[in-house]
Amino acid sequence: MKMFGSGISYLTVDLIRIWKSSNENNFAKNRDRYLAVENPPDVAYYRQLDYDRMKKIVRFIDRYLDSVTPENEMKMEIYFNQDEPAFINDEVNMRLFNFSYADKVYAFAQENGLKIRIHTIVWYWHVPRQLTEYLENRSAEDRKELTYRFIKTYMQCLKERYPNAYSVELINEIAADPDEIRMLREEGKPVYDVDNEGVRIDEWYKLLGKHYYIEVFRLAREVFGDRIKLFYNDNNEGNREKQVIFKTIIDQIKAYEREHHVRLIDGFGMQCHFWGTETRTDIEEMFAYCTSLGVDVQITEFDVSNHGTQEARESIFNSFPDVAKQYGIEVFTTWGLNDIVSWLHGEEASLVDSNCDLKPFTMKYIEAFSGKTNHGKCME
Repeated sequence: MKMFGSGISYLTVDLIRIWKSSNENNFAKNRDRYLAVENPPDVAYYRQLDYDRMKKIVRFIDRYLDSVTPENEMKMEIYFNQDEPAFINDEVNMRLFNFSYADKVYAFAQENGLKIRIHTIVWYWHVPRQLTEYLENRSAEDRKELTYRFIKTYMQCLKERYPNAYSVELINEIAADPDEIRMLREEGKPVYDVDNEGVRIDEWYKLLGKHYYIEVFRLAREVFGDRIKLFYNDNNEGNREKQVIFKTIIDQIKAYEREHHVRLIDGFGMQCHFWGTETRTDIEEMFAYCTSLGVDVQITEFDVSNHGTQEARESIFNSFPDVAKQYGIEVFTTWGLNDIVSWLHGEEASLVDSNCDLKPFTMKYIEAFSGKTNHGKCME
């Protein structure tokens, strides 16, 4: 099943709606009025989306996209109602959760016939303050029980609100990153702890204990059932030290599956945030290892940073779809619709340029991954 997708934000979704109800003369005014109210951190970039660029964005989505991934809207904590506690008398306080932003992305996907993936539930970067505050001075047993209850309730909300999601990026970046650790040490910054299997000892780990990710997968399968695919998502996939950790985590999950005669994990999400210095051989070796892990592999957050030369970066862009096809990859997501709204603003890291035109190599990706058949030669 081929699928060509993109990360997308509620801001882009709202601007598309504004564009559709505007004309060339009043779109800029309507856009700026909206952005003044929302006032996102990257507002200056969104102001670059003029009427003609928006037209190209809409056309790109309509012609080529099969799926979207909310960039932040389904993560814990970011859009929580900050004045609400995590629990009331040990029952999860549903008023804490604010899904209004995720609802916008889901509705957009439904209206445009796009599949959607849930991104992401357990990530070290977002451990809700309200949760840790509530659990202060509770026993280790209470902290574990209540944290699992909180996670399960959050998953139940996601399932009920977004029943047509095709996959869930359940666990995100739990493998310690040797490159990151070395960089932190070189810069004299604090280094996070790691267990003897290479798993990051973050706040989730401290609350739930070793191998907690197995129980998270078990709860997710209980909540989501068999229809929705459950993924472990991670980055820096070419680092050989980190590859060993990926295998250890997946092997632990699969050992539980064999012992209990259940299926928990469906796939491994390769983020593919390239540094910009990788060679084709690096990419081939990365795919060879990750596709040997015994689970489905999908590309979940592709982009190419500008740390390498222009020649090296173009080589990555041009060779990636060929190598991915060689290893049977069919599901691909680029992280950002274009260079303007990409999280790597100004790095020319995405498949669509700052004028919202396809780059010379982009059709290779569309032809390799898109399930749509109405491919044009270029965007008018």
